[in-house]
Amino acid sequence: MRSYAIIFIALLFAGSCKPKTGDTADQRLRQENFELKKENDSLKAIIDKSERTFEGDTIQKTPEVVPVSPAPGIAGKHLLTLHWISWDAPGSAMITAAENGWYTIKGRQNGKEGVYLRLEGKIKPLNDRELEFDGIIEHNVHSNLGEPCVKKGTQIFKATGTRKYWRLQNMLSCDGTTTDYVDIYF
Repeated sequence: MRSYAIIFIALLFAGSCKPKTGDTADQRLRQENFELKKENDSLKAIIDKSERTFEGDTIQKTPEVVPVSPAPGIAGKHLLTLHWISWDAPGSAMITAAENGWYTIKGRQNGKEGVYLRLEGKIKPLNDRELEFDGIIEHNVHSNLGEPCVKKGTQIFKATGTRKYWRLQNMLSCDGTTTDYVDIYF
């Protein structure tokens, strides 16, 4: 019985000698979290003000975008491509001034084995980088089960970044699965 008493007293004594780590550890974690939050907030503010973007885990300088505007006035002959046919053998589109800010456009690109792109209608510049098109865009290439893909009505062509062409924004082909890049170069 005496040995049990000694063990009990030893355990009691050992328990009273330990510092109260629960409160101290909790306070230490709260303080560390507070400091990290302050650091994150200050870094976020610096990043938001900088001209940088994230690429993976590395901060990269934002590439400078040099505005590229089309030649003054859009009337004249322009290259025309559908990537399924060829970017290396472009067709052409003739743009002629009409009235009320509109222009007429008629163009074609022909490829091997009878594939083609045909464009006819009217266009109107919305700004330096966008054109509103109203008319018919038709192509016949390997997609759409060999049937012509015809888009009628209003479409938007847009030049993004430093591109020197307006690209048709309705890029989904008539087959519903492939993408068509119809480009008018300026």
